[in-house]
Formats: sequence, structure tokens, C-alpha cells
Amino acid sequence: MTISTALSDQRGMLKVKVTGVAATTAGGIGALLNPEGVSLGIIRAFVYFRTGSTGATTFDVGVGATATTANASVMDFADAVEATVGGKLVFGPTAAAAITEIPTAKWGATEYLVFTGASSTVGLDADVYIEYIRLA
Repeated sequence: MTISTALSDQRGMLKVKVTGVAATTAGGIGALLNPEGVSLGIIRAFVYFRTGSTGATTFDVGVGATATTANASVMDFADAVEATVGGKLVFGPTAAAAITEIPTAKWGATEYLVFTGASSTVGLDADVYIEYIRLA
């Protein structure tokens, strides 16, 4: 036999509490080192915005080599303002390349999940849910 169905704890989900800050640098909101220490495939990401930002900003989450390497490989919100996102649960992947493709991101064993706002995210209060599978 060349395949096996033995699947033992090869998947997981993180809940990350996010509180907005004035910092606008890459990773200014925060960063989380890969908690499993092996490569992970992020398969879904959701965010529950209890409240959005008080000012005009975006909210991005992506995988970076360092805690200050920003990108939007996991979530790319064009608008994280209270009037737009407050009180909403949102499926938050980056845009799909084609209708049959769901964007995914690989989270390396020593990489970070980096949270960044384009401008001040003060007022933002959210939970980010990241579902992943272990690739190792």
C-alpha cells in the first residue's frame, strides 16, 4: 500500500486577540511565531470585529520571515473602519486568482504571522481565527 489514512492531530486552529494600536510599521499590531515549529498550510481565516478602527485604515495579516515583515498573504482588508466592519464575522482571505482557487498561505516553521495596519488601528477590537494543517 502506498497511502495511509492515519491522521493524528495534523490540523489545528488558533484564536488571536487583536487590539488596535497607533503604530503603522510592519507588524505594528503584533506578530506570532509559528506555534507548531513545523510548516503549516493555512486553509481558512476569519476575523470577528467587535469594533473596527476609529480612523481610516486597512488591516492585513500575512506570513513573514521576521516579526516585522508585513504582507497580506492571509487576510487583506481594504477597510477596517468601525462603520464598515464593526460587529461582523468576516471570511478574510486575500483575493482568489480564479473562481476555482482558494488562496492559502504556507507558514514556515520559524516564520511569523504578522498583523499590520496601514495607519492607526486604535479602537480595533477583534478575534482572528486561523485554521491550518500540518505539512510535516
